[in-house]
Amino acid sequence: MNIVIVGGGFAGVKATLELAKRHIGKITLISDESYFLHHATLYATATGRNVAESVIALNDIFIDYPRVSVVKDKLVSIDPSKKILIGVKSKYTYDKAVLALGSVTTFFGVKGLDQHAYGIKSLDEIKRFKEHIHTELIERKLDKEYFVIGAGSTGVELAGALQEYLNYLKDAYRLTGTQTRVTIIEAARRILPHASVTASKLVSKRLKELGIRVLVNHKVNALDKNHISIEGKKIATTTAVWTAGVANNPFYRAHDTVFRLSPKGLVEVDHFLQAAPNVFVLGDNNTVKFSGTAWPALEQAEFIAKHLARVATKRRTTPFHPRKAPFGLPVGEKWGYVEHMGVYVAGRTGFAARRLLELHGYKQLVAHDKAIATWRAHDLPQVDE
Repeated sequence: MNIVIVGGGFAGVKATLELAKRHIGKITLISDESYFLHHATLYATATGRNVAESVIALNDIFIDYPRVSVVKDKLVSIDPSKKILIGVKSKYTYDKAVLALGSVTTFFGVKGLDQHAYGIKSLDEIKRFKEHIHTELIERKLDKEYFVIGAGSTGVELAGALQEYLNYLKDAYRLTGTQTRVTIIEAARRILPHASVTASKLVSKRLKELGIRVLVNHKVNALDKNHISIEGKKIATTTAVWTAGVANNPFYRAHDTVFRLSPKGLVEVDHFLQAAPNVFVLGDNNTVKFSGTAWPALEQAEFIAKHLARVATKRRTTPFHPRKAPFGLPVGEKWGYVEHMGVYVAGRTGFAARRLLELHGYKQLVAHDKAIATWRAHDLPQVDE
């Protein structure tokens, strides 16, 4: 069986690993980057932590799997009738194709966000953001208000880490007269609108204890080089980070004759995660319940490996049953919140629980020693590049 997997995130990497362990034919992993990017830790990389906890080279992950070919390319088209995937660099024939392309940023048409907002979803975005902070704070010594737009998990994680990073920089460079403040903005009535009310209340309290201004039920109307407009009020700033708004990868919309899309633009799949004959769609891209975070992506990847192994050996197949995953996030140093099945822990215990979840995630992708080393990179001295 010739299996081609597209996507170097949790779903794509985990599916490739699980299939390789089962010795199911030839496996090709196509990714537009040469490394796996751990998005859940990018908030830390963006605020001075060691990049090693966020980046793992794909060749390092698959070094012990000679059946796996890692190809750097970007998918541009698909021909299901001929079983061909078409990339920028080459064409790839398949018996089974697994697509896990991930989501993309959307700005919901808010004026100026695409031009003037910073992001932390890629290494290039993080580098640009950190260079900007150093220029504004260290070189120009400006009093600043920093805005984080969107109070989902990424926004909350970033706000907490950014507040402490700014304090660290001011101490390290003796900027005793420089005033800074972080404001987080959420259009919904509470932060973490997709989490429990308990999570919202406790995390909001923690943010305020860190000195962060929390604005809920507030919408950003526009952003330019020197100002942000919130509910029609113009406020001076040169630093706004956009952490809200994701949309399905445009590849699927461009091939809507191949894929059935939901009203939200997600790909409809059957009980075996199949979206078209011999084509399976995993993770952020599909309509499966709970999709959109790392844990469901890992679960779906493991399922598809078992499913394709059963297909290859002509054994009975069973449908996929999604399960709700734990929810957790850090808010500043040594404080976290983790919740599962209605039970939660917060504070230092919550932080420890969140760190253990991260370790478990690394162990899904790399050997024990490598997982421990990558996980411990978070506690290395802050690195300013």
